[in-house]
This record gives sequence, C-alpha cells and structure tokens, in this order.
Amino acid sequence: MAEKERGIAPGLSVVGYGIWSALGPDGPSTIAGIRGQIIGSEIGNLWDPTIGANLSCFRVAAHQWWEGPGFVAELATPPIEECLAQIGTLMPKDLRRPATEIPILVTVAPNDRPGRPPDLEAIVMRDLTRKLGRPLPEGSGVVGGGRSGLPHLLATAARQSDRYPLQILVGAESLLRQVIVEHYIAKSRLLCGANTSGFTVGEAGAAILVARTGTIDGPELALTGMGTGVEPGRDGGSREQAVTGEGLTRAIRSALAVTGIPFYDFPALIGDLNGEHFKFKEQMMALMRLDRVPPEGRSRRPRGYTEHWNLIEYAGEIGAALMPTQLAWAFEMGRAGLLPQNRALCFAGEDDGRRVCVTAEMRGTG
Repeated sequence: MAEKERGIAPGLSVVGYGIWSALGPDGPSTIAGIRGQIIGSEIGNLWDPTIGANLSCFRVAAHQWWEGPGFVAELATPPIEECLAQIGTLMPKDLRRPATEIPILVTVAPNDRPGRPPDLEAIVMRDLTRKLGRPLPEGSGVVGGGRSGLPHLLATAARQSDRYPLQILVGAESLLRQVIVEHYIAKSRLLCGANTSGFTVGEAGAAILVARTGTIDGPELALTGMGTGVEPGRDGGSREQAVTGEGLTRAIRSALAVTGIPFYDFPALIGDLNGEHFKFKEQMMALMRLDRVPPEGRSRRPRGYTEHWNLIEYAGEIGAALMPTQLAWAFEMGRAGLLPQNRALCFAGEDDGRRVCVTAEMRGTG
C-alpha cells in the first residue's frame, strides 16, 4: 500500500478560518447559518431543461451574477484576508508573521470538472496576486484537487511547516455554470425536475489558518490523522462496477490508524452527504465495516449514536471549499465547547473515485 494510503499525521492545527458562502460574507455568519439550520438557496440563472424552469442554487452575495475561472480568486480572497486579520490575536507573539511571509495554498476544481480551463491553476495564481496587491509568498501554490484536495494541501503545508510556522489553506469553487448543470443532469446526479436523488449546485470560498500543533497558546483544532482511498465505482457506480464503499472505508481506516483512536470514540461525522443516494450507501457501508461496540458493551458517544453533521444541506454543493468549511465548523464548535468529546471525523469524495478523511481533536479550550 502506498504511503499516502497508510495515512499520515500532518502535525498541524486549525487556529483560525474565513468563509464566504451563500450563508454569509464571513466565517462567523456562515457558521451561525449552519447552526441555525438556515438553507441558503435561491432560484438562480440556471436552466433545468427537463421541466423548462430555473434551478435552485446556493449563490454568494456577489454584486452580480458571475461565473467562470475569473471568479475563483474573487471567492478565495475574502476568506484569505479574514485569516490574515486573525493573526494579530495569536499567542505567543513570536509566532506572528507579516502577510508577505505566510504561504497561501489553494485547491480548485479538478481537471475533469466540465468547463474548467486547463490552465486554471495559473489563472488563479495570477488573479490572487492582483486581488491581494502583492506577489504570493514563497511556498504558495494552487492544485486542482476539488472536494478531495485539502489533504494534498495539508501534506504540503506539513512538509514546509518548519520554514513557515503559519500557512493559509484555501478551497474555492463555483458550480453555478450551465455547462456543469447540464453535465450532472445528463449523469442523473443533479436535483432537478427529472431527478429527486441529486445535489444542488453552490459556490463558496473557505480558508483555514494552520500552525504546527502545540505552538500557540489558545484553542486549536489538531489534525491528528488523514487518509485516502479510491472507490472503484467512482461517482455512483455502474452496471459493471457497483458502489462498494471501499474507498471511503480505506480513507477512514487509514486516518484512524494514524490517530490511534478507535472509530467508536468519534461521535461526530462531518461528511459530504449531498442528496445523492450513492453517498449514503458509501457512508453506511463504511460505518458497518468500521463501527464496533466498545469493550464495556455500551456506546461512549454522548447521544449513544453517531451524529451526522451535514453542512451541504445549508450551504450547497461547494466542491473544493467543502473540507476547509468542515474543519472551520469543527474548530468553531470546539471553541464554543459544542464539539462532542472534542473530536470530529471529516470526509469527502471527488468524481474520480478519490475519497479522503481527516480526523481532528479540539485542544487548548481550558
């Protein structure tokens, strides 16, 4: 098994975050919307040819309807600046760095996303430089990982953490494009007039500020393990290859192996259930393989069962921004004393079959 499939411990913690989503222009408003179970969808300028009507979508409050590669940096910039604004509150003071010394690592739509230009990474690098008004710091970069791209950013950040004690990891993507809508309608994956088992497109930018675990004096969400796997059935299976849940099972199992904490001691799962039936199948298969009764014969979870936290219900299918938002949510809930047992297990999957998992534990809250 490859090293990345065995899982790794990043040795990093989330110490701040920023989000721009359909629920609000910043992190606190987005998390408040999720906690309040506010569904941020609206009717958008996207056409459903199956019934001849406009589709619902989760759109940020931009000043105009905007789509295409030029919008990605626009989504990413406010969360980046939100993270930079939080650096002044970090302790100890010698950890603080000027913005010009904090690498920015970004994940955007994967190569196979419809309508995606092949040079999207270069476009985003150029546009971020323009938006921020300065060259991106050394150690920065952009990858096309989509929903499963955050672990790649974490691995990169971990490798260079000795040199850069603070780094910003960003996910930004908009699925609000007609070419994307028509692609997923053709694959019977979009919620529309002809399909009740599908997702609703959204857009968001989300960033997390990370530091080496144990280096700050204050609350931190320690990222204790991460793993990957590949689902043979890719995006929902087929006649030739049914959904097996093997990729998600391997991703969770390898992350748990690094963490050293059994699955039954993780009460909160923050996943990627978006309304597609195969997502539920994969999650249930993985849980059936991994969940066991503790030695004492009764659940250790506060409610006696696994809690499923689902931000897609409120913020929409936001692609590359999903996992940074998951970790931001876990961090904020942990800081507020509302994360069960101070632990969370986050996971997501991309259309190519890649499945990823990150385990997290809240520390330093008293």
